[in-house]
Amino acid sequence: MIPVREIKEKAREYGVPVSSIERDYAQNWLLKNLAHINMALKGGTGIRKVYIENYRFSDDLDFTLLEDISAEGIKNEIKAAVQRSREESGISFFEDLLLMENENGYELNVYFQITLKGKNRMRIKIDITRLDKEKMLIPPVERKIIHPYSDDLDATIKVYSLEEIVVEKIRSLFERTRPRDVYDVWFLWDKISVEEVLKILPEKFKIKNVEMDIKDFEERRESFKKAWNSSLRNQLRDLPEFDEVFSKVFEEVEKMCLETIKKMER
Repeated sequence: MIPVREIKEKAREYGVPVSSIERDYAQNWLLKNLAHINMALKGGTGIRKVYIENYRFSDDLDFTLLEDISAEGIKNEIKAAVQRSREESGISFFEDLLLMENENGYELNVYFQITLKGKNRMRIKIDITRLDKEKMLIPPVERKIIHPYSDDLDATIKVYSLEEIVVEKIRSLFERTRPRDVYDVWFLWDKISVEEVLKILPEKFKIKNVEMDIKDFEERRESFKKAWNSSLRNQLRDLPEFDEVFSKVFEEVEKMCLETIKKMER
């Protein structure tokens, strides 16, 4: 395990709380061993962990299964991954895992300690979507885990393409009010193939029966704005100005959705 001094130095370097660095570091070791399970990493954590070094920090690990695995099988696989992560990293991971089923798959918390002592523990939430609840439209890719720390972690993991991550982020804008989705679409827009995004956007909305209601999205602008700072200030040093970000995202998403709606009506 890296020294506590390094964790504090990284927190100063990135301008985030020590707890954000602790979780980021522990996530990497957990991901190394979760990679043995046949599932693909997705979401904001997928962006930071394999695509863009120094991207915003993310609290949860989100996956989609690539095969049918029972709840008991998932729990056993994750327990084994936690054990290996503790042995390899020296981090105090705990094995009291409570796997819960939900309408889309499974979720559980993995607890750990680095600088905290006694009964105080940090957690990493893991969300796993079942194969029948989310259809991947672009094959996952295998990429090296980005590990900006001084110890040796050399591993790869299956992950969504950036285009499919962005499409799910766009869909999420119409489902719930999470500022991080606005930020992610804005940051990634110039780094993706918009053509590829357009190809799979209609099917992604159809899978979850989500309506492309541009007016509703625009009307929630103030709700996104109110949560902007509190949601993102612990995840990155330089938080961009909300109005500029939202305006850009709204402009691009509106164009894309209008084009998609036209195609669907033909």
